[in-house]
Amino acid sequence: MSAPAGFWQRHAAWSLDAALVAILISPFLSAGIAQDARALDAVFSNWLVTFYTKLATQMDASGLPPLSLLGDATLRQELAAIQGALLQLVGPPALAFAMVSGLYHVASDTSRWQGSLGKRALRLQVADREGRRIGIARAISRHLAGGASWLTLNVGHAMAALPPQHRALHDVLSGTRVLAPQDARLPGWARGWIALQALAGLAGTAWLVVHLVQLVHVALEQALGA
Repeated sequence: MSAPAGFWQRHAAWSLDAALVAILISPFLSAGIAQDARALDAVFSNWLVTFYTKLATQMDASGLPPLSLLGDATLRQELAAIQGALLQLVGPPALAFAMVSGLYHVASDTSRWQGSLGKRALRLQVADREGRRIGIARAISRHLAGGASWLTLNVGHAMAALPPQHRALHDVLSGTRVLAPQDARLPGWARGWIALQALAGLAGTAWLVVHLVQLVHVALEQALGA
């Protein structure tokens, strides 16, 4: 007997697959990512120095920044450079991940195991509304519909937490379900894996905050020194 897979079962399976795909594509992207990250730091630092320099020289008598900064041509050009550098940093890895992940999941979901390696580890299967194995067309539509779940700022993914069907937005759009053995529980190793992700997220956020503070500090010193 099978039942709808729960949100955390699905998350553990998906994140295992995401880690596998990331490992597969990382040798082809790591050098470029490091270079693009340095380029983003450089253009962001330039914008900060320009902003603080103009702020210090144009501050009005009230102590408030002048409204003219909002339309400053130099700041707008440097902001466009930041956007371009950010796109260059995020775009290629995201595109590579989407392409490899698409091939991987379509092939896995239409296989006789009806699921990826991550799903197999959690004993999950992708099926249609009647619980049958899906074909290539439905698997492709399911993967493409996953874009809608991302574009809703993950609200589409969070729908998988809603009982009784636990169907994400892309399941609803593609007419699929994710099934687990009746009364299956999230194993201890999967709980540990999810906890590790949470710790990694906190560590990454802390590093980003410290890094931004350092960039701002250096920019202030350069602007005041000028």
